[in-house]
Amino acid sequence: MFFCKFDYTDLFCLFRTNRNSFVEWGTHLSLEEYLSRESLLASLPFTSEKFTVWVLVPRSTPETTTNIFSACETFVRPALVISSSLQKQTCYSIASVFTPAEHRKNGYASYMMELLGKKLKENFQEVGFSFLYSDVGPVFYSRHGWKVFEHKEIQFNIENENLNNITSDTTNVTQLSYTDIEELTKYDSSLIEKENEFSSTIYKVVVLPTFECFEWAFERSKFYAKIKGLKEPNIWGAKVTNKEDKIIGFAFWTYSFTDKILQILRIRSSDTNTTKLLIQQAKLYASYYNFKKVTVWNPNLKIFAETAIIEGGELVDRAKSLPSLAWYNNNKGSDEDKVKWILNENYAWC
Repeated sequence: MFFCKFDYTDLFCLFRTNRNSFVEWGTHLSLEEYLSRESLLASLPFTSEKFTVWVLVPRSTPETTTNIFSACETFVRPALVISSSLQKQTCYSIASVFTPAEHRKNGYASYMMELLGKKLKENFQEVGFSFLYSDVGPVFYSRHGWKVFEHKEIQFNIENENLNNITSDTTNVTQLSYTDIEELTKYDSSLIEKENEFSSTIYKVVVLPTFECFEWAFERSKFYAKIKGLKEPNIWGAKVTNKEDKIIGFAFWTYSFTDKILQILRIRSSDTNTTKLLIQQAKLYASYYNFKKVTVWNPNLKIFAETAIIEGGELVDRAKSLPSLAWYNNNKGSDEDKVKWILNENYAWC
């Protein structure tokens, strides 16, 4: 078997791997729509020049694009590794691990992940870690080096909730468009670098939230709205300011039209009252599409302690999209059990 990679410009290979994976991730779409979605997402800045397709193929025909045993994708993303100092590094986000039905139960996916882990670790001086979100439980990827991290979420069920008392016209609350979020993302990243204390006993890793990753999620939502003949969303979050017009909290979200869930991708809040205002705005915009839930992944419970109860939230363990991380600094004498994933929120998923 031969393991090789293609960048996003190799459209034929991308077309073939997407065509293969349609049976798994093409839910609610025709094949043409699915390929169109993947082509759109591949053209965005989040993907352009940062995206690689990896394929396991027969050694006898390494150039083949028709006989792919297993495949996956990686995205290069900015990250921080914080210990006794702060290091700006990159990390790999792994997605779309797929083996065609006719090649399953032969160990191809296991072999591919083993080879991928070795390839990614070769660049450990520049790349501190890689991560993925498992939909096949905690065992498979853990066996190959990706340790499962916390996977809780708060679910706000709004299906039967009366939201008539919530309004978007609130003095200190502003709804956010694309442009607003681009500026806030830069502000957020600058704060993240300043907030985390140094430690010689633990490694804290952060996948930095960038506008490109939010744009990718927004365009995905807009695609589904168009397919369903719905009005495309134009509000992607909300911010809260105090009397001095200083930002004290914000939330960015996306719309899952297939699951009828508004997913909060990133939330920053100074207190529980600010959190309450942000959750109310998320509920309001979820209700415009008759969604059933608002979700927040791995929330900071300090800013949710009272709000979750007041707003009817329930803290649960997720059964899917389990965040899993492989740490590549082991040969520097660090222990992967001392790695803490900071801001393990929904924006990192792809």
